[in-house]
Amino acid sequence: MNNDHPEGGEPQTWTFRPIGHVRTSHVRRYDAPRQPNRDEHRVSAVVELRPHENFEQAVQDLSGCERIWLVTVFDRIQNWKPLVLPPRGRRKRGVLATRSPHRPNPIGLTCVRLLRVDGRMLHIEDTDLLDGTPVLDVKPYLAYADAFPQSRIAWVDDNPEPNHRVIWDCVDASIPPDERLYVERTLSVDPLPHPYRRIRCVGPHHYVLSLRHARFRYRIDGDSVVILDYTVDLPE
Repeated sequence: MNNDHPEGGEPQTWTFRPIGHVRTSHVRRYDAPRQPNRDEHRVSAVVELRPHENFEQAVQDLSGCERIWLVTVFDRIQNWKPLVLPPRGRRKRGVLATRSPHRPNPIGLTCVRLLRVDGRMLHIEDTDLLDGTPVLDVKPYLAYADAFPQSRIAWVDDNPEPNHRVIWDCVDASIPPDERLYVERTLSVDPLPHPYRRIRCVGPHHYVLSLRHARFRYRIDGDSVVILDYTVDLPE
């Protein structure tokens, strides 16, 4: 956080260091769910607090919390953007009106489910954080103070999230479960080309989704997405 000096001089700056890091199987961006609290395939993770700094005492009474806030750093983001293109919609929005990680200060705020506290290890789930994400602070989630279910975000409310049914017309046991899950997550929300998704049109209503070396060809039939075939490009 920066405050301008009263006399118009240089803004004040603060330096923070992480109190711990996230340990999870989510290594790459596309590994993590976009909306983890709505994902039926929940993945557990651990917040590992730094040793030898009395964090075992700092987390006392935290075990009684069902959910907690994690204040984190988007450490993989190199720059910020005043306008960003959210995953939902085709129009750029002001970054401060979105949850984009491309922020002036790369600080994230994530609400996760706390499973248990084991010393300086916080076992959590419902997270979209990547492995190694620095954690700056941990706070309890207070339902009476933190929840405002009737609050509106105009540009989000005006762009309801679609929900397509994904049908696998190809049967291939060699498709890794994590790739299958990513395809279903991505195409159920929006099967059309988007800068955040490696999707290209290959014909009327026919598209290809690329994931690493895998290619998933599909067609859109109304509210359904039919996966037609699966191929893998062998690295040279």
